[in-house]
Amino acid sequence: MKFTKILGVVAVAALALMAFASTASATTLEIKGVKQTTDVTFDASLKAGTSALLSDTAGFFANTCTASTVKAIDSEKTTGTVVTGPIEELSFGTTATPCKEGNPTVDAAGKLKVEWIKGTTNGTVWSENAKVTVPSALGTLTCTTPEAGTDLGTLTGVAAGQATMDINAVLPCGITAKWTGTYVVTSPEGLGVIE
Repeated sequence: MKFTKILGVVAVAALALMAFASTASATTLEIKGVKQTTDVTFDASLKAGTSALLSDTAGFFANTCTASTVKAIDSEKTTGTVVTGPIEELSFGTTATPCKEGNPTVDAAGKLKVEWIKGTTNGTVWSENAKVTVPSALGTLTCTTPEAGTDLGTLTGVAAGQATMDINAVLPCGITAKWTGTYVVTSPEGLGVIE
């Protein structure tokens, strides 16, 4: 009798585990409504007429840039709970349009991962293993994202035209800093995130 009860408990636990596993969502990128099964490289630039701002969480100014770009590729995992790959290029400021307190130095671009937001063509964007040295009104700051990742914000997918990445992240920079900015995905057009 005891054996039968134990077997019953094990069967219920296995069913519960299978039910939980079936609720985990997959993430895949799409271009113009077509699911992608190979690597997707995307380029994004700071939205024209806007700024990327780094401040402390109380709102005290640290640095602002009117030029910033990112290029990433989902080459490591093209479908799964998240899609992920290396950031090939990351820049803040240029010679022609420097950041207010000087251009940050990207010491390690790290990885970008995207996780589908249920019921949408959007995804949560994460940064892993990045390190950026930022000159600021507060002194030089070193901002990092851990291996587990830092939630940067949302990639808003579109069927046509340009997707956007709205960055609203809290980062450890020697101080607790906040990074905000809106990036436009310039390539490919029609980038979205699906299950």
